[in-house]
Amino acid sequence: MNDDTVQALNSINRSFYADFSDEFGASRQSPWPGWIRLLSAIDRSWDSSPNWKILDVGCGNGRFARFLAENLPDRCRAIRYVGVDASSHLLTEARASDLPLESLNYHVLDFVEARLSKRLRECDFDLAVLFGVIHHVPGHQHRHQLLTDITSRLRPGGLLALTAWQFQDFQRFRDKIVPWKAYNQQAHRPIALRELEPGDHLLPWGDQTGAVRYCHFANDEELNQIFDDLDCELVETFLADGREGDLNRYYVLRRSSEPEVEA
Repeated sequence: MNDDTVQALNSINRSFYADFSDEFGASRQSPWPGWIRLLSAIDRSWDSSPNWKILDVGCGNGRFARFLAENLPDRCRAIRYVGVDASSHLLTEARASDLPLESLNYHVLDFVEARLSKRLRECDFDLAVLFGVIHHVPGHQHRHQLLTDITSRLRPGGLLALTAWQFQDFQRFRDKIVPWKAYNQQAHRPIALRELEPGDHLLPWGDQTGAVRYCHFANDEELNQIFDDLDCELVETFLADGREGDLNRYYVLRRSSEPEVEA
């Protein structure tokens, strides 16, 4: 996928989150059930360090930070949390929360069009999470680069947890897919259809007129291909969330404790 198409697809989502941030933020107040299971992975990896650094990419209104504060009351004051999101509107809500963490920092960053590793100075994170994010990143190479950059910010033995929305497995979502040709007929910036990759779709959100988002269905094959190139081991995968507990597939990876040696 060329850069112009990446930017055009990303602009669809940028416009959505600018126009409907209030409505979207109101629908994203509760934690996902899968986060409870993730707590066990955090507990197993928590060491004797006086601080635990957490990177939340696509943090939105900061609800994962609130979840940590509510569910780790004995440990939350040892957490240094960094949230990154492209939406300044959602980050305004996130910054309004007064949470009992050791530190709480938010950065406005469009990590689709700007390299995370070049813009984010913090590193040596114990945990990095991407919840509801990977399906909004256009282009296989950009998804690969983003996960590579995030992994590079982890300490040896640190965890990476991400979700892949399983929307293509459900008829109720497939029925809502907006055809690309229909979108292009009214689009200010039409999408070059030849540049699209398998799994690239447009989905409406709620009942709002004009509320559409670019969404990519990242299947096991694609993600495992990326994981094979990371300096990580896949330690757990499970389904959770949604009506039947199968709306998101979670992946938990651990960065190698030994640095890679170049040949």
